[in-house]
Amino acid sequence: MKAARWHGVKDLRVEETEVPSPKENQVKIAVKFAGICGSDLAEYTAGPQLIPVEQPYILNNHQGTTTLGHEFSGVVEEVGANVKNVKKGDRVTVEPIFRNPASPFIVTGEYNLAEPLGFVGLTSNGAFAKFTIVEDYMVHKIPDKMTFQQAAIVEPAAVAAYAIYRSGMKLGDSVFIIGAGPIGLLTAQVAAASGASQIFVSDLSDARLAKAK
Repeated sequence: MKAARWHGVKDLRVEETEVPSPKENQVKIAVKFAGICGSDLAEYTAGPQLIPVEQPYILNNHQGTTTLGHEFSGVVEEVGANVKNVKKGDRVTVEPIFRNPASPFIVTGEYNLAEPLGFVGLTSNGAFAKFTIVEDYMVHKIPDKMTFQQAAIVEPAAVAAYAIYRSGMKLGDSVFIIGAGPIGLLTAQVAAASGASQIFVSDLSDARLAKAK
């Protein structure tokens, strides 16, 4: 299969790679849509940042050349022997953060604080390919009415939803969002859906302000 693979700063190559196979607790996904995250751009322009180069990522031994992409949706193609939460043919999106089973944050549900930090498409091969492999706990089934395009932005949308949640916004509150990039625009949508009475957005880009409006 073809994959978009990071080899170094400003060295991204679309090249032939082997089709991966899932281990016993992993899921193989046929990718339908994948977004380009700011972290993907950062790795391209100034990496490595999270991509492990000098030593392997300890949770899976991934190192070096990496297929990027962690904001994505797809269809389950194959599951490992121990996987129970999804099956072949399920329409899914992915929560791309790795969980360290030895971390105390796992039992509290705060696995995003577990170390070492790792993400699909950065500390493992990601979704800029026909197929990718993820851990079973990362996979979430999507509703039939949700499109694959919508499902591909669930992960960044979750960032926006959590921002509104942490802000303590209540029904009828006014909201000020600094920055109308993708996360800022998603935050504006979540604020509107959560009952904000007024939403103010600032940015230096007229094009982004037009999108916010």
